[in-house]
Amino acid sequence: MPATAAKIIGRSNFAKPTTIAIPTLTQYTKLSRLCAKIISDYSEASHDIPNIFIIDNGGKLLETGEGKMLARANNIRITTPDHNLGVAGSWNTFASQLGKCIIANDDVIFGKRAIDELETASELHPEAIIIENDHPVGGFSTFLLNKPKEWLRLGGFDELLNPAYFEDNDARIRLRLAGKPVIRAKLTEWHHDNSSTLTNSSIEYQRMHWCLFRRNRDYYIAKWGGEPGEETYQQPFEGFTPTETKKSDHLLSPISLGELIDESTTL
Repeated sequence: MPATAAKIIGRSNFAKPTTIAIPTLTQYTKLSRLCAKIISDYSEASHDIPNIFIIDNGGKLLETGEGKMLARANNIRITTPDHNLGVAGSWNTFASQLGKCIIANDDVIFGKRAIDELETASELHPEAIIIENDHPVGGFSTFLLNKPKEWLRLGGFDELLNPAYFEDNDARIRLRLAGKPVIRAKLTEWHHDNSSTLTNSSIEYQRMHWCLFRRNRDYYIAKWGGEPGEETYQQPFEGFTPTETKKSDHLLSPISLGELIDESTTL
């Protein structure tokens, strides 16, 4: 179950188009780019501009020129929690305090056309809890939380997968096992700058990142009996006990050189 989130957003009643929710850490320039694209598209079409809610997990957005500019926009609200909520924690906060919304990374870019496509997918699949974009890797970098109350009743996003990675895989397998698999929608005029936060970070941050990545991967394997695509459990931690050497060997195995090289290429 997600941790109880403090009321940090202060939702009011909104009409369509669907609200956009964005957690950010450091990529403030790309965040500003995304917001500008959305506002521009709707302004040119003479349509109501979506409300945009930003959780600033980095805590420095309002100190920047981009943040000061965003704060002046009538349809944008920025909130700064007292600590980094992580990806799953931010998503759960949006789910509980905004309800139905499109959740996006700060390093993607899309506009009205992609939003329309997600709204159309919601109309075609009203039963879907989550509708992700059809990108083969970054599906959850932009997704529609279509039925947030039902998702929260199923436990929400696993906040132990902190600060990031594998929370999307965990959501997919849980929804599939619940008989409500994630629906995919093709989004046109959409782009993702993959791993941009990591690429633009210090060596110290990158080293810490890979430590946390390994920890989350090991937790995911313990929870589902395999890496994404190789899961063997039908329920979380099914059959797992720390004393069973065969099932816990992966928790102690060192990272291989080939594995390290593969991970380093994403930098």
